[in-house]
Amino acid sequence: MMQEEKFFYQPNLVNTIIIWSWTTMILLLGIIMWLEITHFQWITAVLFLIFIALTVLQIFRRTLKITPDKLVFSRMLQANYLTIPKSNLEQLRFTNSTLQFTAGGQTFYFTFTPHSLAAIKEILADK
Repeated sequence: MMQEEKFFYQPNLVNTIIIWSWTTMILLLGIIMWLEITHFQWITAVLFLIFIALTVLQIFRRTLKITPDKLVFSRMLQANYLTIPKSNLEQLRFTNSTLQFTAGGQTFYFTFTPHSLAAIKEILADK
């Protein structure tokens, strides 16, 4: 019997670029405030802390949990997880670092490390 497996992911490439660009803008805003005021202010510290918190959330909050009957994608700031039964997976496609599939008429793209993607491919081959 298969146990639950957990993997970290990033959304599709376009969304990832947009999200990380906004996150980087917070860091740059903190640096600009620091340089404009010429000494370290509380607003700079707050912006740096927001940047660190968002970075940690973006890396460790996005997980895929594979159970014996479904895939559960946790999202960064949403309490409602994306749950897809394995029986609804269609057109599974694996590239070097991307998992693509269709479920319920909607196409999903997720980016994983190559090692994680190989493990996912092995798990989903048994579906």
